[in-house]
Amino acid sequence: MHGYNIGAVMADDWTPDWRLLAPHRPLSPDDDAYVARPTSGGDAIAKWVVAGGSTVLVSGPTGVGKSTELAHAAQALRSTRVACLMQIDRLANMHRLSANELMRLIADGLIALARDQLKLPISDKLASFQTGGAHVARLAAAEVERLSQQGRLALLVDGLEKLLPGPGAREIFDALSSLPESVDLIVVIPWHAAFGGGTESILRPGEHLHRVAALDTTGEEAVATADFFARVLARRLRSVDGLPKSMTPLMARAFVASGGIPRVFLQLLADAGTYARAKRGETWPDASDLNEAIADQEHSFRRALLRGDTKAISEIIGTDGRELDLERRVRLLAQGILIERIRNGRVSLEAHPLVAHAIQHARS
Repeated sequence: MHGYNIGAVMADDWTPDWRLLAPHRPLSPDDDAYVARPTSGGDAIAKWVVAGGSTVLVSGPTGVGKSTELAHAAQALRSTRVACLMQIDRLANMHRLSANELMRLIADGLIALARDQLKLPISDKLASFQTGGAHVARLAAAEVERLSQQGRLALLVDGLEKLLPGPGAREIFDALSSLPESVDLIVVIPWHAAFGGGTESILRPGEHLHRVAALDTTGEEAVATADFFARVLARRLRSVDGLPKSMTPLMARAFVASGGIPRVFLQLLADAGTYARAKRGETWPDASDLNEAIADQEHSFRRALLRGDTKAISEIIGTDGRELDLERRVRLLAQGILIERIRNGRVSLEAHPLVAHAIQHARS
């Protein structure tokens, strides 16, 4: 990490609120804490849609920022479309979600957006429907497109990555596919859908899979990643000008340990800041605090490993993982134990750095 500009330098007396990092909280579409990713972010999703790619499936590792990028894509699309962002996991129990409930939520979201924000004269009859979720959602989509200035609707559906495998998930995707072809669909999908569908379409023919990938922490792209992570930390702490010099070596260590996953980077530094205050009454963390935070994350990964995982992981590192049984592959990816990267245009799997260290520690 030596030589990477991971830390902005501004010594100041302000006191950081480490709770502001909120690693598990996605940013809203208009949050000024947003920092554009070096690659594969919300702008890229929006550009694909505007160029004519009306169906985008979004996948990526846990904590990589899919929800934040989807929200930014919604913001970027608002100049050309009515962009409706539906964060379904905040509205429903994802383990019990039915296709009808999903479509009812979408209908309600479209009607609320049209009436409350866009001030469109949506009919009272449409808003009064209590049953027939898919039917009402289709009517609402058509009404919004007919009345809106943009004349086109982009529906961005977040939270479906938490769907469990089974016929219920298939019914949900079938319901979404029943929306009019004029509606752009941008949907975050679970790992089992990305890998288990074979050559069949998940939503529509011609759909595009957009990977929000883990960012590189080595090689030519590492400098851009380091700068991105430093700006994310500063923005979330509401520090406009930068961070103290003392944070530079800690940020560099957290950067490497994160595996290129923003949530892990933020979690390590948030936990280090909490340790500093709880153990030493200090405002800023030191190396010992970060050591504690890293140990916590390694322990969390170790607890998630099941019998046979260590051997299976060691056998597929550097491959696309096709030899790994689907259930194990989906679970390890969903837990962030395995990281999917794109190397020379090809998918390559690797163990998260903290997992690799935890496995090595367990063997020693």
